[in-house]
Amino acid sequence: MRISTQQLFNRGLEAIQDVQSDQQKTQLQISTGKKVLTPADDPVASTRILELNQELELNSQFQRNIELARGHLNLQDDLLGSINSVVQRIRELTVTAGNGVLNKSDLSAISTEVKERLSQLAGLMNSQDASGEYLFSGFQGGTEPFQQNVSGTYVYQGDEGRRFVQVEPNVTIASSENGKQIFQDIAVDKNTFYTAANPHNQAVPEARITTGQVIDQELYDQFYPGDMIVTFTSPSEFNVTDKATGRSYLANQAYSQNDPIVVNGVQFEITGTPTAGDSFFIESTEKQGVLSTIEKFIYTLDNFTATEEGRATFDANLESALINLDSAETSILEARSQIGARLNTVETTEEQLKDVELLTEQTLSDLESVDYAEAVSLLSLQQFTLEAAYSSYSQVSSLSLFDRL
Repeated sequence: MRISTQQLFNRGLEAIQDVQSDQQKTQLQISTGKKVLTPADDPVASTRILELNQELELNSQFQRNIELARGHLNLQDDLLGSINSVVQRIRELTVTAGNGVLNKSDLSAISTEVKERLSQLAGLMNSQDASGEYLFSGFQGGTEPFQQNVSGTYVYQGDEGRRFVQVEPNVTIASSENGKQIFQDIAVDKNTFYTAANPHNQAVPEARITTGQVIDQELYDQFYPGDMIVTFTSPSEFNVTDKATGRSYLANQAYSQNDPIVVNGVQFEITGTPTAGDSFFIESTEKQGVLSTIEKFIYTLDNFTATEEGRATFDANLESALINLDSAETSILEARSQIGARLNTVETTEEQLKDVELLTEQTLSDLESVDYAEAVSLLSLQQFTLEAAYSSYSQVSSLSLFDRL
């Protein structure tokens, strides 16, 4: 078979170009540290490398989620510790108030501190994270969870939701608690009630209803679980009826601001100047928030009367306050215990993710990382081959029949 001079030249040139291409690829592998530069280099390895990189990216996201969860949980745990300390201080003041030698002036001084502690407690319960989200409002992160209504009573405005973050492919962990579960849904030792003004009342400024207290537990237990409504027929007269049945308990009662209203074993006051049609609710409950417990304690302190009957009511309400504060403390400690368990889960999960990350990175390195010793040796061989190709091409290209004449 005859080979033309042009074919000979072309083949020599192609050989040089092939070696140059291989050498360029090897140089690129060395400079990037990767032996698989394009999917064409190794389709199977390229697919696996893509999968491993996706796994690493997901792993990194889970680790970021863990940091977020840890931050929220630690912050809540610290806050609950501070909240518990305030509750313990108020409990100490409750015990002190039970000293029979204290007079009304002494109790007033205790009431002053308890009011300050109540405000401090509400502030802690309304704490926000670094992004401005309220920690104890459930899903309503933009809503302050504990707000005072027109009567000055704290009311929970959040919901019962808990926010979760994903920390593994099939694992989520609660990164928050709602204030209702920790601070509101606390069983009381005795049947009790709460008061509220109808939000649609028309008086300006709005009339208020006090927290009130049970002054005859036996009588109230007979009425429980009924609810009552106080309705003003005029600015100077009101009725008290059963909220469900309409049964009358007090009819055409003369209204005098701040005078106690006593009905079915409970006592409360209405302040301000209500208008005709304004109403107020007295609703029974078997659960009571810690803020409400403290508000009732303050009411008990502020309404002490130095009579035998007054002392009996005072002592009974102090006993209830102590028991309910203990229940609140138990609820707080249980929440801290749950948070501690989640923090342990977070730590364990983080260690597992780091182990998986290390293994994945090793597998990825085995697939795509270049062996520098091997690559440098190959580059030297390619350089030698290229020089040989240059030499061969040079010799062939200089051949001519005229040299034989």
